[in-house]
Amino acid sequence: MAPQDDQCIFLDELARRWRQSPDRIVELAVSGALPLWIGFTEVSGQKAERKMPGPRQKKAKPPAITRYDRIEVRPAPEVLRQIQGRCDRILIVAELACLDAKDAPMVLTNSVGEEWGETSMIGLKPAALFARPEDVRTYERKNKIVPHTVHIEPRNKETPNEHAPLPAPIEEHPCFAPELHAALACWQALFADAASPALIRKADTLAWLQRHYPDFSQAAMERIALVVTPSRNNRR
Repeated sequence: MAPQDDQCIFLDELARRWRQSPDRIVELAVSGALPLWIGFTEVSGQKAERKMPGPRQKKAKPPAITRYDRIEVRPAPEVLRQIQGRCDRILIVAELACLDAKDAPMVLTNSVGEEWGETSMIGLKPAALFARPEDVRTYERKNKIVPHTVHIEPRNKETPNEHAPLPAPIEEHPCFAPELHAALACWQALFADAASPALIRKADTLAWLQRHYPDFSQAAMERIALVVTPSRNNRR
């Protein structure tokens, strides 16, 4: 099942929250200080092979292969090390070493093409890595981190800058608005670094929302796409 928008904090969002680079966040995951997860669809999973049996030991039966419509796993440290310094690229592998929800080692492969005996690669996009809010809050309490989204009033209150950007809403706020949160994340991901809005179609925006917020209704996605597109004419 896909994670809800209030059940995950994606890598880029976490980097902004802590004012750290994505590589630094990945480094925390490698060291085991903060679990990072990622979701895959239509993949096959198999428990990792144990060490080779001795000469007199009977060879164990290979672990069973299970197909998953959707699964969330933690990439193994050796996999995370491969994306450090390259968080803007996709890691393509034939087999992905990871840990399941019970911390058991396993290997994921792409299910597409298996019926013809083909080797189908699996891709890990660093931007799709996410942390669970409870793990983030635990790490913040332990390391005394004040999230960047928390606004602290100075003692000598100055005249507010009317042109300053508004702080991003946080899930803990009593008036948290999921669609507003999604719209901000969508604009940041697609339009923040775009040279021209003409390069991004409405279909691209809807595809991004479908991928990151699959539980939103089509009407909600249409509303968000209308808001984030910096043009009166939404492109299809």
